[in-house]
Amino acid sequence: MSTIAPRLSKQKEKLLLELFQDNVKFCLLYKGSFHGFHESELKSRCAKQGRTVIVGYLESGLIVGGYTSQCFISRSKAIKDEEAFIFTIDETKSSCFPVKTPENAVTFSTGFNFGGAFFFGNPNNYNMNYIHISSNENYESTLPEGQHSLQDVEVYRVQDVGDLLDSPWRDVSWTDTTRWSEKVGITLYKPSVNSVSQARVLLVGPVGAGKSSFISSVNSVFCNKVFNLAMVGTGPGSFTKKLKSYNIKRERGGDGTALVFCDMMGLGETKSSGVNVRDIMSVLKGHVQDGYQFIPSEAIEPGATEYIQKPTLKDKIHCVAFVVDACKLDIYHKHLEETFQELRSEISELGIHQVVLLTHIDEVCHAVGEDVKYVYRSRFIQQQIQKAAKLFGMSVSCIVPVKNYSSELELNDNTDVLILRAVNLMLLYADAFLDENKLTQVHK
Repeated sequence: MSTIAPRLSKQKEKLLLELFQDNVKFCLLYKGSFHGFHESELKSRCAKQGRTVIVGYLESGLIVGGYTSQCFISRSKAIKDEEAFIFTIDETKSSCFPVKTPENAVTFSTGFNFGGAFFFGNPNNYNMNYIHISSNENYESTLPEGQHSLQDVEVYRVQDVGDLLDSPWRDVSWTDTTRWSEKVGITLYKPSVNSVSQARVLLVGPVGAGKSSFISSVNSVFCNKVFNLAMVGTGPGSFTKKLKSYNIKRERGGDGTALVFCDMMGLGETKSSGVNVRDIMSVLKGHVQDGYQFIPSEAIEPGATEYIQKPTLKDKIHCVAFVVDACKLDIYHKHLEETFQELRSEISELGIHQVVLLTHIDEVCHAVGEDVKYVYRSRFIQQQIQKAAKLFGMSVSCIVPVKNYSSELELNDNTDVLILRAVNLMLLYADAFLDENKLTQVHK
């Protein structure tokens, strides 16, 4: 059986999908140039198929079409459809024209007739390679009225696909073995430069994004119990006021690993409401002592007591993890977006590698809220990861979704796997920075 290739390109399909509020996909039922343009062929292949969309290809290159949520059943009376719409697609955008009088939305007596506005078919010879366009009280379009010939016409069944993809787009083995190996990798980690005993990772992000919660979550994994190491606040302002370093222990009360997280005041929506960008740069360069209290309106100066005049490689930050809330990606203040981009540029000039932690993923997708193993099958989280990559100008491979422990009292293996994988990625980038600086020092 031969495969029918749809004329609708991936780019145009994406533009058409944007007109649907739900997650849907298209299944080709009828193609005029393959099955024949006679109306009987269309009716036999499209009858009782549920929701359908008809797509016509004008000689000018413009695509025209219509959608109905009602089954295709040949009858003379108009069918009521409050969800129906007609549309056009050009090279760059799609335009939707919703039905204005649902009682006259669509008629299937002859061809596909969308309230007389878009009439696919020719009543004189029953050929489907024509469309008659007019603007009336049922629909309103901006196209010139009249009859147009179609190069091709296709009908697709519109199917729900739900929140989850058929297969994950990033592979993760959700097993005890994975959790154990990721944890051991952190426990046995040693920085790649002998003069540095600990990798220092700085968490940077807006107030409430989950920086301190992530540190506590990592600590909980190694303590085998949910435990707040870093103090966490819930108010509108930053709970963290000082620069504080946290050495992650191999186990509760045990020796420390070679990993240190540095927590600091969060970024604000205005320059006066969050940490000063100049202070962040000073921390990155190793000039700021642990315990320094940040003042949004005043950056630390070289003469300050907490200012380190000549920092060494071990005092510097070796990797930066931006922390952003998946629930707020679309509503972050413009000032925050500009701050992200400014920091990205300046941090990159220092040669420090960066990752992005996407938090609160359980709050934006119900399936992930039930079990985080669905994180890489969630359509919405995939979209949020792509948005984060665009916001920071980073590769998608650098965007890591995590779920922090907040309301839970017990650990969850799948949540642990996400957290541990994120930490190991940070250590990988920390070593890359250390290796590059080791080579620089050798060549000095």
